[in-house]
Amino acid sequence: MLMDTLSIWTGNTPFRKWQLQNVTKKYYCEYFNEIRNKVVLEIGCGSSGGTKMILKYFAPQRIVATDLDLRQIALAKKNLTDEKVNFEMADATKLNYHDNSFDAVFDYGVIHHIPSPEWRKCLSEIYRVLRPRGKVFLYDLPVEAFDTIWGKITKLFSIHPYSKMYRKEEFMNCLKSIGFKIIKSIQESRYFIVVAKKSKKLTK
Repeated sequence: MLMDTLSIWTGNTPFRKWQLQNVTKKYYCEYFNEIRNKVVLEIGCGSSGGTKMILKYFAPQRIVATDLDLRQIALAKKNLTDEKVNFEMADATKLNYHDNSFDAVFDYGVIHHIPSPEWRKCLSEIYRVLRPRGKVFLYDLPVEAFDTIWGKITKLFSIHPYSKMYRKEEFMNCLKSIGFKIIKSIQESRYFIVVAKKSKKLTK
């Protein structure tokens, strides 16, 4: 799940900052006070763009911001210094945190970088580390997003596991089968925004 060089160096551009702020303010605003002073996990923090949004708008007690790529962690530490934030190297499919450790988990566009079947493990890990009734905030895009004109252009300059990426329908079905209750689901351009709550795990 290591990011390509282009993704690393464009992760902190003005457009990316606007994009993350727009999503956070527009779709997550009703949850700001709910997460205030709580413990938050961010997977795939990159160079800290999403971390800054969480810190600014949710004002959590603590953020554990993780990424698998040490280059991203180094950039993040350089871009954001705050005693509430801990940047750590971690594999989103094998999180080294106890069950029920976090009140919320954020994904600002990293799960589509995880090939099948590992992305399913990532969602299961998010479920595991969330506390009962905890929420996951997902801002991501499915493989069909790369069928658009802009998606085809993106393919020329970035690396993704296209043959092993999820489709939106199977992603949503996986969330439900794990035990998440979908609270909000919105499509915005190529991306989708989902807020889901940890409910009782379904029995097979």
